Amino acid sequence: MIRLAIIGTGGMANAHVQSFAAIKDCKVVACCDIVPGRAKAFAEKNKIPAAYDNARAMLKKERLDGVSIVTTDQAHAPAALLVIEHGVHVMCEKPLADNLKDACRMRDASRRKKLLTAVNFSYRNNPATQKAAQLVASGKLGHIRHVEGSYLQSWLVGKSWGDWHKTEAFLWRLSTKHGSAGTLGDLGVHLYDLASFIVGDFDELACSLKTFDKGVKRIGPYVLDANDSVLTTVRFQNGALGTLHTTRWATGHINTVALRVYGDKGALDLNLDRPTPDTLRVCLGKDVNTAQWWPVKCPPTPNMYQRFVAALKTRRQGQTSFEGGAKVQAYLDASAVSARQGGKFVAV
Repeated sequence: MIRLAIIGTGGMANAHVQSFAAIKDCKVVACCDIVPGRAKAFAEKNKIPAAYDNARAMLKKERLDGVSIVTTDQAHAPAALLVIEHGVHVMCEKPLADNLKDACRMRDASRRKKLLTAVNFSYRNNPATQKAAQLVASGKLGHIRHVEGSYLQSWLVGKSWGDWHKTEAFLWRLSTKHGSAGTLGDLGVHLYDLASFIVGDFDELACSLKTFDKGVKRIGPYVLDANDSVLTTVRFQNGALGTLHTTRWATGHINTVALRVYGDKGALDLNLDRPTPDTLRVCLGKDVNTAQWWPVKCPPTPNMYQRFVAALKTRRQGQTSFEGGAKVQAYLDASAVSARQGGKFVAV
């Protein structure tokens, strides 16, 4: 039996505990939250045996195989470093940290302890994402020349997810004082991971950030100053050039994640908003001459929770790690630097 604990029992923690509960021979035996009473209520709701308001106390008392960190972004590093200090394997929500220095501290500390790590890059859960990465790695697309990717939401325009003016879960995402890195940190982290996972590591990038007028500059304690549109040009290490953009102003798109990869022998078109079997399409071989696209069958794939538990059982590092999380954090930090420099290219 794999024994797990969860640190941070806010909204996303529900997805973690439910996902782990669906895995055979795996049990969440403890949870922790610094907000008084929150961990106890979460434990009662999810039938978790033990609840704590102090992570150090939990780590000293409980016999754990792994810990899943679902705190605010700023708390990822201190929580993870504490878990690592106690020699426990750890999974962390994205982004790995809220700055590259802390992400590297997390990566290096886990290396020294030789611990298994994971980052919850959830769009890798889709079988089409995994198949797209396999196609590029196989060489069937040839040399990759051009990439275009997007992550589009519209909750600043419409109310499909509710009214952002009245919802705390939306308002804090628009306020840097409340820990938000804006659309760059919230959506860009997924888009950067998706592009680098499928195409390869970035070499350098140039980024522009924009905070648009929303008709009001402040709502209660929330100053609405975080970026809400991002445009990034990427030069990949394999020589490809790409454009990646993300926004909360994409009218007509509730949550659309897409990536198109063009090589000198073929291309792929991934859109996670399209239903199976059209989620992934390719143009290959003779079809290149007629621009004919075909859907690709994508076999089932483990989700990030299953991969973490499998890593704990086999003692072998899974697909995501603090190493990869730190790379994506470097892309985020470089994007912020580039934006401050007027969109100049920055090495990563």
